[in-house]
Amino acid sequence: MMELRALVPHMTMVVLGVLVIALDLLPIRRRPCCLGALTALGAMAVLYLDWMAPPTVLWNGLAVTDGFAKAFDSVFLVSLAVVSIGAAGWKRHADHEGEAFGVLVFATLGLMLASSAKSLLMLYVGIELTTICLMGLVGFNKSEKRSAEAAVKLFVVGAVASALTLYGAGVIYGVTGSTEYDRIVTALGVGGTGFPWALWLGVACVVAGVGFKVSAAPFHLWAPDVYEGSPTPITAFLSTASKAGGFAALIRFLLVALENSTDRWLPVILLLALASMTVGNLVAIVQTNFKRLLAYSGIAQAGYMLVALAGAASAPDLAISSIVMYAFLYAFTNIGGFMLAQAIGDTVGSDDISALRGLHRRSPILAFATLVVLFSLGGIPPLAGFVGKLYLFAAGWDGGQKWLVGVGAGLSVIALYYYLRVALVAYIMDPITDTPLRIGRPVVVAVAVCVIGTIAIGVYPRPWIEVGERASRAIEDGRRVVRHP
Repeated sequence: MMELRALVPHMTMVVLGVLVIALDLLPIRRRPCCLGALTALGAMAVLYLDWMAPPTVLWNGLAVTDGFAKAFDSVFLVSLAVVSIGAAGWKRHADHEGEAFGVLVFATLGLMLASSAKSLLMLYVGIELTTICLMGLVGFNKSEKRSAEAAVKLFVVGAVASALTLYGAGVIYGVTGSTEYDRIVTALGVGGTGFPWALWLGVACVVAGVGFKVSAAPFHLWAPDVYEGSPTPITAFLSTASKAGGFAALIRFLLVALENSTDRWLPVILLLALASMTVGNLVAIVQTNFKRLLAYSGIAQAGYMLVALAGAASAPDLAISSIVMYAFLYAFTNIGGFMLAQAIGDTVGSDDISALRGLHRRSPILAFATLVVLFSLGGIPPLAGFVGKLYLFAAGWDGGQKWLVGVGAGLSVIALYYYLRVALVAYIMDPITDTPLRIGRPVVVAVAVCVIGTIAIGVYPRPWIEVGERASRAIEDGRRVVRHP
C-alpha cells in the first residue's frame, strides 16, 4: 500500500499526459491556452501529491521517493508548468498542440524516474524516456528546416549518450555483479578498496553519457545548434529541467554508488567543471544569436554546478543543497530568458541580439525583465543568481577546491561582458522602429512568473535552501543505511 501511495504522482502524470493528448481531438484544440493552463495546473497538482506521498523504496530497491527525489521533482514540475504557460501562445497556427503538451508531460515523468533511480537500469529507463520525448518535441515544427536539423542532431547525440550509459552500466554490472547503487558500494568494499580498471571504464562511460544531458564540455557541441533550431518553449525546458535531471542522476550515482571511491571520479568532475566554465564563457562572448548565447551561458552554468559537485567529495551536505537551490533559480532565470527570446522572435521575426535594439522604448516591461534575467545569470546582487553562485562556490571552497573556485569567480567576471552587452543593446541602442511590441498574454504571464521567482529567491532564499538541505539529508540517510544495514 505504501508503494502504491508513493506512485500516485507518477500515475497522475500518466493520466495528465493522456488527457491532454485526448483533448486534442476536441474543438478545444483550437484554444492552446486551455491546454497550456490544464498542463500547468496538472503539474502543480502532481507537485502537491509528490510532497504528500510518503518516502518509499520502490520495486525492491530500484528507486526511492525520498526528499532528494522530491526536491528535483519540484524543479521538473515547476519548469513544466511555466513552460506550458508560455507555450500556450506558441505557434497558434500549428495543429496537434495537445500532442506537444502531452509529450512534454511524459518527458517530465522520465525525469522524475531518473531523479528517484537507485539503479543504473532505472536511471537508463528514465533518461531514455525523456530523450525520446524531447527528440519529437525538438522537431515539432516539421515545416522548419532548422527544427528538423535540430531533431536529427539530438537523435544522434542522444543515441551516443544512451549507448555510453548502457555500456557503462554493463561494465559496472560485470565488475560488481549488480546495477543497484547500494550493492555496488558494498561490492567495492566499505573501506573503498577494490576499484579495478574495468570499473574506471564503466564509470567514465556513465559520466560521459550523463555529461551529454547536462551539456558539460566537451560533451556540449550539440547544445547551441539544437537550442537555436528547437521551438523556443522546448529549448527552455531542455535547458533547465533536462539539465537538472542530469545533475540529479550524477549526484545519486557518484555519492551513493561510488561513496567510498571519490578519489577516482573527482578528477573527471574537475576537468568537466574547468572545461565547461572556460568554453561556455569564452565562446559566448562572440555570439550574435540570443538563443545560442543562452546555450553557451548554460554550458558555463553547468560548470559552476560541477564546481559544487567536485566539493561534494569532501563536503557533500553543502554541495547537494547548493546544487538543488541553484537548479530552482536557474529554472526561473533561464526559462525567463527563453520566454523573452520567444516574445522577441514571434514579434520581430529574429532571434538575433540585434532584435533587442531599443527594447526599453518598444516594451519597457519586457526590457526590465530582460535586465533581471541577464543580471541574475551574471550573478549580480540582490538577484537569485548571486545567491546561487555564492552557495555553489562556497560548496567548492569547503570541499577543498579553492583553485577551481578562483577560476570560476574569474570567469564569472568575464561573463558579465556578454550579459551587459545584451543589456546595452536593449537600453542604449535606438530601435529600428518605435512601434510598441504586442506580446501574447501567455508569454507575459510566463515571463512575470520567472521574474518574480528570480527576485524572490534572491531576496529570501531560505525556503529553497531548506529544500536543498532536505535533499542532502535524504542522500546521507541512504548512505547511512548502506553502512549500517
